[in-house]
Amino acid sequence: MLLSRYPPEHTQRKTLNIPVIGLIATLPRIERLVARAIPSIIRQTASLDALVVVADTTPIPASIKVGLTEAFPLMPFHFLSNVRARGVAGSWNTGIRFISEHWPEAYLAILDDDDEWDAEHIQTCLTWAASTAWPDVVVSGLRIDKQGNDLSDQPPYQFKATDFLAGNPGWQGSNTFIRLTTLLKAGCFTDGLLSCNDRDLAYRVLSIPGIKMVFTGKHTATWYLAGESNCLSRTRGEAKRIGLAQFFQLYGDRMDQAIRQRFFDRALALFGWSETEILSVLDK
Repeated sequence: MLLSRYPPEHTQRKTLNIPVIGLIATLPRIERLVARAIPSIIRQTASLDALVVVADTTPIPASIKVGLTEAFPLMPFHFLSNVRARGVAGSWNTGIRFISEHWPEAYLAILDDDDEWDAEHIQTCLTWAASTAWPDVVVSGLRIDKQGNDLSDQPPYQFKATDFLAGNPGWQGSNTFIRLTTLLKAGCFTDGLLSCNDRDLAYRVLSIPGIKMVFTGKHTATWYLAGESNCLSRTRGEAKRIGLAQFFQLYGDRMDQAIRQRFFDRALALFGWSETEILSVLDK
C-alpha cells in the first residue's frame, strides 16, 4: 500500500496535487545503487510518484531492472540511458527531459547513486513545501560521512547566489528538491561540466528574480565522501581539476578578488589543486 504523502496536520493545506519524481544518475555503480540508494528511496514514509534511473556509460543490466521491479512492485521505475554529453550533468538532463514530458508540474528529488535519504526525507520536504505555499526549492540538511566519520556542518538556513562562486554552503545533488518549472527556467545542468554541477545550478537558480527557497533545518540525507578512483571529491582527482577550471571559466568574471581567493584556497585545501594547476587547464 502506498503511504500518504502528507501528514494529517498538513492535509488541509494541500491545495495542489504536485507529483514528486525521484532522479538518480549512475555510471552505473550497481552495488551501491542497489544496496544503498534505492532501498533508502523505498523506505520513504512518503512515496515517490516515480523513480527515473539514468545510466551514463553502461546500460543497467536487464537482470538488475527485473530484480528491482519484482522486489519493489509498487515503485514505478523508469530506466534510461544518457543521450547527452557523457557525465552526471548529461545524465541528469536526460532524466529531466523525460520527466518534463510526463510530469511537467513535478517536484524533482535527486539522489546520487552512492548516497541515501533518511526515511522521512521526502515527507519532510513536502511538509515544508505544503506549509509554505509550494516554493521553488526546499533545502534540507545534508550530513557528510567520510569512511564512517561524521563531518557534517549545521544545516543551512539561507543562501545567496555568490555563496556558490566561492564554495558550496550546503546544496548538493542528494538534497536537491526543486520544482521542475524552476529547474527548466534556470537552464537545467550544464552538459559536459565535469564537477561543480551543484554550485553551477545553485548560482543560476538563486539568480532568478523572486526565487522562493525554504530550509528544513534538519539533516535528512547523507553524502558518503569516499576516496575511490572514480570519486570526484578525492584529493588531486583530474576530473575535479578540469571541473574547477570549467567552473572558473564560466564564472570567474563574476568573482571579486575576495571570492576568487576563497575559490582557489578551497580548491587547494579540499582537492589538492593550486590556482596555477587549475588555470593551466584553460591554457591547453
